[in-house]
Amino acid sequence: MPLKIQYSLELEKQRIKNAIDKLSWYEKLGYKPRFPQNINPKTDSLEKIYKALQNEYIEKDYKTISINLAKDFANLEDYFFSNLEKLCGKKINRTFQLILTRYGVGGSYSLPNKILYNFEMSYSSINIILHEIVHLVIEPYILKYQIEQNKKERVVDLILKSELIALSNYEMQKRGEKHSNLIDPIFKQYFKAPIEYFFKKI
Repeated sequence: MPLKIQYSLELEKQRIKNAIDKLSWYEKLGYKPRFPQNINPKTDSLEKIYKALQNEYIEKDYKTISINLAKDFANLEDYFFSNLEKLCGKKINRTFQLILTRYGVGGSYSLPNKILYNFEMSYSSINIILHEIVHLVIEPYILKYQIEQNKKERVVDLILKSELIALSNYEMQKRGEKHSNLIDPIFKQYFKAPIEYFFKKI
């Protein structure tokens, strides 16, 4: 099973602490992270925030989401990875640590294979997990060529909307639209193996 799904109260505490630490960065880029109800992350103490979290934490909700996500992912797994490998021209690690959360932004990732998935966002779906997997695949190039946040989001969107992937019901993010005139033509012409050349062109 490529998705090793985890959830716990302690993991939620870590998620909230990380979201607070990055709050100014989130706000600068227009993200709106989720926190426990009736909490102000700028003024409330961690003790108060963690108490609110504990009152909201219902483990059976996480278990239900876990079961459904595993089924949805299994249905897409072979199609998604085989086509992503064709598009990128390289083998992709297919094992991921997936942490379920109700807080922070919709999805996030960290190398080599960690994904956080917020199932409380209105747009939450298996597409967020696939989006974060693509981030992990291209992140070495993003770091090497220092590609900014909204440009890399546009690249991920284009990959998921590409002819090979054509992810069903996937909506491109508005945050990357201002870079479409730059990124889209380069993607159309140069996104092929070896994909590093594309990132050099950006």
